[in-house]
Amino acid sequence: MQKQFRGNAQMQSTNGEDFPKPFRREQQWEVVRALLQRDNVSSQARQAFRRTYPDAPEEMLNAAVFHTYVEGIGAVIDWLVELEIFLRDSGHELDSGKTSHVLYHLYNWYQLAPLLVGSRTQVLQHLQEIKELVSDGDLQGILTTVAELESMFEGGQNFLDQ
Repeated sequence: MQKQFRGNAQMQSTNGEDFPKPFRREQQWEVVRALLQRDNVSSQARQAFRRTYPDAPEEMLNAAVFHTYVEGIGAVIDWLVELEIFLRDSGHELDSGKTSHVLYHLYNWYQLAPLLVGSRTQVLQHLQEIKELVSDGDLQGILTTVAELESMFEGGQNFLDQ
């Protein structure tokens, strides 16, 4: 049985088929410990995002680093601590603010991730659409498309779901 790492799951090849096998708990803690022990993780994250998404605008990379590494990690840790405190003291109410904080960063990452992948292609598609709208004399369509482009570069909308 051949083992290799792909993404964040261990893949096992059996009978020629690959299927994800989650890391064992010990391996998960090793990976988490390594992440938490990194110096200047936000700088390393920025470099990794830039390598992975070379065409992404700087504003999108800023948002990606912020929601994943700058604030996201701390939000997840705070939430896990909250869960452990609840187990130790069932009189302790789970802080919904901690849950909301995690969800906020996860949701923003969820919306941003597809834009990082296709941002250059999407911009080119919007520019082509604007050219066509100019030919048709559709001023309202032009303004709408320009507004969509602006929103896209602010990281505020997920155009892949439209």
